[in-house]
Amino acid sequence: MRRLTLLVLLGFVGTGCQRPIEELEPKLLDEVDQSQMDLEQKVDNTEKTEEDSIENNNRDFYEDITLITNPDSYLVLVNKNNALSSSYVPGDLVVPNILNIDYRVGYNIFMRMEAAGKLEQLFQAAYTESKLTLLALSGYRSYEHQAQVYNEYVRLHGQDEADRFSARPGHSEHQTGLAIDVTSESAGRKLNPEFGNTAEGLWVKQNAHRFGYIIRYPLEREQDTGYDYEPWHLRYVGVEAATEIYENNLILEEYLGKW
Repeated sequence: MRRLTLLVLLGFVGTGCQRPIEELEPKLLDEVDQSQMDLEQKVDNTEKTEEDSIENNNRDFYEDITLITNPDSYLVLVNKNNALSSSYVPGDLVVPNILNIDYRVGYNIFMRMEAAGKLEQLFQAAYTESKLTLLALSGYRSYEHQAQVYNEYVRLHGQDEADRFSARPGHSEHQTGLAIDVTSESAGRKLNPEFGNTAEGLWVKQNAHRFGYIIRYPLEREQDTGYDYEPWHLRYVGVEAATEIYENNLILEEYLGKW
């Protein structure tokens, strides 16, 4: 187990201290889903106005679905028309050494190993360069966990509304272990569009590509991604791809040349 120090609480989260998923405490994996569900109650589901919402009719979302055959690729395309198998679990999940929204280091946050290492560097750079503390809310989610999350949103908001901000099971990037939701104290430790206007959110937008991450669902691309603007949702694709995507204002589908 790690020992927390004052430096950690101030934002100095060291790198190179990831724990393989096999070394986690007994039953922890069984408890992850419920713990993350509790954390995700902090998502700000403020009612959207008609102007703020999107109509998911620009593309044939959730039609002609293709089963993904390269789930381990860092450039895997997971969206409303490309689905992961319900049995897919990344083989190299680790616990990144970063703060979660309760200021606990890596608690119930799982990422693939390379993505975790780059995420640690991103969090560290935000603090050392600009004295900004980023907080992680949700990383890897199992197919079953995503089903729970999505079904609860459908129950609360109806399917059409839920589809605007939550992925159906098999269609969530979180299942790849390459996606992470981040927030900050200035955003109330919640996931909401205002994070994009905070100092932390602006820093992430301008610097995430240096560490191989992109903002997967950018502003004014809702009709193409099928999701509302999510400045908090980061996806690891590698530094080269992330830099090209950032510099050319692309979304992942455009970079890959497929939808």
